[in-house]
Amino acid sequence: MGLLMALCLGACASPLRAADSPGQVLSVALQAMLALKTAHADYARALTYHLPVDYPWPPATLGMPPHTYKLDASGKGEMAFPDRFHYMITVRLGPNFHTEMELISVQGITYEQDGVHVDLGSGNTTPTWSKPKNPQNLLPVDPFKTLRSLRGTLSPQDLGDTTIAGVRVHHYAMEMDQAKLIAEETSALADPSLRSALQDAIRKGTFHVEVWIGVDDHLIRRISTAEARKETMALLGAVTNSALPAGASEGIIDIGDQIVLNLHEFNSPVTITTPPNVR
Repeated sequence: MGLLMALCLGACASPLRAADSPGQVLSVALQAMLALKTAHADYARALTYHLPVDYPWPPATLGMPPHTYKLDASGKGEMAFPDRFHYMITVRLGPNFHTEMELISVQGITYEQDGVHVDLGSGNTTPTWSKPKNPQNLLPVDPFKTLRSLRGTLSPQDLGDTTIAGVRVHHYAMEMDQAKLIAEETSALADPSLRSALQDAIRKGTFHVEVWIGVDDHLIRRISTAEARKETMALLGAVTNSALPAGASEGIIDIGDQIVLNLHEFNSPVTITTPPNVR
């Protein structure tokens, strides 16, 4: 009888036990995500810049407060593991301006749908695509980078179980490991003279992360991040590849960046390929 019970318990045991820590649950969840082939993804992002007082004001037509730029982006699409995603994105700059775009990323290369080609003989139209010089300025949320970033977090705290779209999930909160964040961001910085300013900005910033993980299937359903940091204008210009406007002096800019990424419809049919007609 004891042997039968042992065999049953061994065969029926879940990969996660009730006593497993949030850190162990997160580790198992990241492995489970790597085993997926596809997923659908949608996100919302709010990015706010509070600029130095001598920085030119946003145009009044945008309807934003003085010295403040607020950008809101939302994207909806799909992803194919390990390195492809496709989004339809809407970007709003203040309450009075918005634009829409289509974005495809294949093996780290981003393509933006930037127009159409018209065949004058047949009248048929086909989209044309280009490779943007600074794809981060389009405000996409890379789902693979977001998932990888969870490996650089510290000591998840259990906030209790809840549900998302009828699925029971664990809800954890954690902070980014600033040492790992410094190593990652400084290695990608083209100008070595700005490394000290970047390290200082990260050390003085806050980087909060929350994650929702399926209780039964261990798949990550949602990731939210909330980041706040102060950067020099020179550092921001290096990251965004933009120059200071005329009349603006070097100063400090307060940056807030909030993201909510939802993942669902796992392993549903998805095809993402390099677009044709790339210019």
